[in-house]
Amino acid sequence: MRILVTGGAGFIGSHFVDRFIAESHQVWVLDNLRSGSKTNVNPKAKFIFMDLKDEALETKVAEIRPEAVFHLAAQIDVRISCSDPIFDATENIMATLRLIEAGLKNEMRFFGFASSGGAIYGEANGGPQSETHPEVPMNPYGVAKLAIDKYLHSYSVQRGLKSASLRFSNVYGPRQGAKGEAGVVAVFAKLLRDGKPLRINGDGLQTRDFVYAPDLAEAASMVLKQGATGVFNLGTGIETTILDLAKNLCGIAEIDDSLIQHGPAIHGEQRRSVLDPSKAARELVWNPRTSFAHGLKTTYDWFVANRLEK
Repeated sequence: MRILVTGGAGFIGSHFVDRFIAESHQVWVLDNLRSGSKTNVNPKAKFIFMDLKDEALETKVAEIRPEAVFHLAAQIDVRISCSDPIFDATENIMATLRLIEAGLKNEMRFFGFASSGGAIYGEANGGPQSETHPEVPMNPYGVAKLAIDKYLHSYSVQRGLKSASLRFSNVYGPRQGAKGEAGVVAVFAKLLRDGKPLRINGDGLQTRDFVYAPDLAEAASMVLKQGATGVFNLGTGIETTILDLAKNLCGIAEIDDSLIQHGPAIHGEQRRSVLDPSKAARELVWNPRTSFAHGLKTTYDWFVANRLEK
């Protein structure tokens, strides 16, 4: 199958590309390298240096004629979305719609979207958040993700496009960047690698649901094979406190956890986030395979092996 992966030079996207290549698909990667790196791109994939806002996008999509598109390119900094929501909407809503329109004109039959569980559902009410949990995004980034989920439903109704919105929990793993508003696992792993203290906002008892990036790639493969449509939570259903995360990483790095420090809590920070992945288990026959302990070790080992990572 011909597959186009936008953001395929990025952290999560590159794992999707690796999976599709391993399954003998023809894969094109389209990336502006703003946050991704060409070193992440599988050498068997064809790389296109392009921004989704480029006027030549439709022409390039017409050359590829992708049967499936997996869209992971995005403006990912929540702080930027809050300070400049118009820019965020341009990057995360308008550019996505241009991509969908270009695909529909050029044989695209399936569209996979990297959505967000944590950003869309807001604070967890009770147990793990299912796909029926109230959708109350707390920032423009989450609003944009939810908007595309709704657009894809309308494309299904109006134009028959098959699509899947993959609502990730907190993703971690090798290749994750540690700059800017990066994932906490990457930030902590890099600090420990460099012998620096870990700073936790508040008491550290805020929780997140950590899912390993290659496990998400497996889910994407299953979605594609089955032509599954709709919204799917992709997480573990397990809450881990930020304090426990820090202690576990200290153990892996063989560093005393006295390096853990506490700073002021951040006003408005989400206290709990945990997804219910039972729909994906039921309909995709997908469950995250990687234990948190193993995933943390491979991630930390990657940071140690890639000391040039900034």
